[in-house]
Amino acid sequence: MDKLLKILLLATFLNSLSFILITPVFQYPDEQAHFAQVQDIAEIGYVPPTGNDTSKEIASLEQVVGTSRDGAGNNKYTYHPEYKTEYNGTINGPQEQNVSQLPKTTRQEFTKDEATLNPPLYYFLSSLVYRTFSWGDIFTRIYAIRILSASIFVLTVFITYKIGQIVFVKNKYLPVSLAVMIAFTPMLVHATSGILPDTLNILLFSSFLYICLKITTEGFSVQKLLLAAVVIALGAATRQNFLITLFILPLPLIYEFLQNKKTRKSLILAGVVFAFGIYILSFFVPAMDFIRRFDYPESSGKNPQNPLAALTFTQHLIWTLKNSVSQVWPWFWGIYKWLSLSLPPEVYQIINRLIPVAIFGLIIKTYYLIKKRDIKNGKIFLFLALSVFIYVLFLTTFDFLFRKNNGYSFGIQGRYYFPVIVPAFALLLAGFNQVFEFTKKYSNCLLVLLVTLFFALNLTTLVHIANSYYDTTSLQSFINHASNYKPIFLKGEILLFFLLASLVVQVFFLTNYARNTILAQKSLK
Repeated sequence: MDKLLKILLLATFLNSLSFILITPVFQYPDEQAHFAQVQDIAEIGYVPPTGNDTSKEIASLEQVVGTSRDGAGNNKYTYHPEYKTEYNGTINGPQEQNVSQLPKTTRQEFTKDEATLNPPLYYFLSSLVYRTFSWGDIFTRIYAIRILSASIFVLTVFITYKIGQIVFVKNKYLPVSLAVMIAFTPMLVHATSGILPDTLNILLFSSFLYICLKITTEGFSVQKLLLAAVVIALGAATRQNFLITLFILPLPLIYEFLQNKKTRKSLILAGVVFAFGIYILSFFVPAMDFIRRFDYPESSGKNPQNPLAALTFTQHLIWTLKNSVSQVWPWFWGIYKWLSLSLPPEVYQIINRLIPVAIFGLIIKTYYLIKKRDIKNGKIFLFLALSVFIYVLFLTTFDFLFRKNNGYSFGIQGRYYFPVIVPAFALLLAGFNQVFEFTKKYSNCLLVLLVTLFFALNLTTLVHIANSYYDTTSLQSFINHASNYKPIFLKGEILLFFLLASLVVQVFFLTNYARNTILAQKSLK
């Protein structure tokens, strides 16, 4: 299994690299704004608090590739999936040389206000990569940071595997199957291979859930709680929504308190120290300052003239359910090209027919857990379900307060739920596996089919994205167009080599996975 995991991690990185190569510059969610924050930190040490904060270098490239936004926040791609940047018949873009040769002074010459002001951890790490490649042009720096993001995602897949080992302790093939589902969910790969903090946020959130599962299964220890506190602090320095973990952490602690009388005094003492530590941290971590102020920004400052000021939570919940079905759910599986390119309808049709099967299986599994009074496994699945529920509840409540204050939704996207995609997919996999077990001798074959579908979904999405950006009528045209506006080490035949290498490693992994999984079932007969 260790060998299979190593192959999967290699396949994960190469697949993320494929998305990096296929996705043109500034085509990840708000990538130019996130890169601007990285550049500001690397070049001058901070993001200018007032006035312009985005360099002339970035603004010039935005004009060339068509991502410069108007007053409404739209660019040439928004609502126009048919739009394509002008390409040359060679591996260099029409204005690539002009942008590459911009003087270094343009990196500190601020001409527009677009940089993000997110918590600093991801941007600090990215600034280290930026400084390492500061000798290169803007394309070299952008793609180097993208590769950093992809590397972080590989760690997420590894943590997913470790979580799978806890959840599916009796089946050694389900943990790697869960890791595959995470590694080859295309929108997740897209969200974790560009320049944006989502990749680090998802890694840290998954790591936090892993620690909680260790407490749930192995019992409480000061070391585990301390490690959770460190991860929470790092997460708060990455994304504001990470602090939802403060409401998830009590779940394993409460269970331990109720089940183990010997650790109750230690738990109470540790809980007090932990709460005090979090309060102290709120003075030093900007994202946590609302704790010391006892005032969350979206819960105060209501505008009485707001047409939604009288909105009730029930009304918001109904609206959220409708919006989730029509927009958030499809976007969870894939929305690209500045929210203009969705997946082919057939993809959603397949997904919408498979998910109810998993939910049905999960209901059956829950029934069996209750009937057998299987507390050991039941507490694990209960924790996974409550973690997802708490996260969704807080995100829904946040949007409710935002609508009441501003008169419009924050704009919840499918990728905002990715911090809990590992527990959500673990529950779905448990449901699928329960249904598969009804077939007895074909259960592992069906598991292989499920994993194969994720590889197929990933490849279909990658081809779909490539067709939307480039001329794919011939291999040479595709190579030339896809090489435009990229660093020299990712152009031409090198680009093609990495794409083919990714496919070869995926096939190699899937072949070994299928053989081992099916043979394992035959050996049990």
